[in-house]
Amino acid sequence: MSDLETLIEQFAGNPQVAAAKWFGKPCLNVNGKAFVVQFGGDLAFKLTAEAHSQALNLEGAKLFDPRGKGNAFKEWVQVPVSQATEWGQMAEMALDYVSKLS
Repeated sequence: MSDLETLIEQFAGNPQVAAAKWFGKPCLNVNGKAFVVQFGGDLAFKLTAEAHSQALNLEGAKLFDPRGKGNAFKEWVQVPVSQATEWGQMAEMALDYVSKLS
């Protein structure tokens, strides 16, 4: 995986997943809710529990703070391009989590 376009292809068979914009950034939505967002060359994923911990343990990963003002989104983890091989799995876990939210 190298970018959001690859993830769009990965989820092409899922009619509930769509490319969209979230705060002006390219993202993927499930049922209208963002679960992956592109931020510069990195991707951020909405995760919880073990998946959230797993993502934060990746080298270079951090809580997603798009404004850079110390107000990170608690469920979002920014995973750097250096960990792009993990993006597909992170996206699957984010999709699973967000698709179950009401």
